[in-house]
Amino acid sequence: MDRQPQSSGNNGLVIGLIAGGMIGAGLAIAFAPRLRSELRQRLTASANDLSQRYQEVTTRVTGVVDGMTAKGQAVRDEVADAVGRGARQVEQIAMASKTGRTSRQS
Repeated sequence: MDRQPQSSGNNGLVIGLIAGGMIGAGLAIAFAPRLRSELRQRLTASANDLSQRYQEVTTRVTGVVDGMTAKGQAVRDEVADAVGRGARQVEQIAMASKTGRTSRQS
């Protein structure tokens, strides 16, 4: 007698598990294409956003590099001008010293 109530309870549990599994499988089949489509749309949007951000960063980096290159060239030109002025001054001093020595000797 004790076994029959347990047996019918176990049958109800098994039937419930089977029914739940079938309902779950049906829902998974019904919603899977929508979920895949939504996931695909999200991934596409994320990829497009990432691509746009990459282009923005690339543009910014290019601008910074161009600016730094221009500043470096300006510094190089200023140094070259200063070296040229210094060389001319050294030449003038050397000429003046030669002229001064020559005039002293004459």
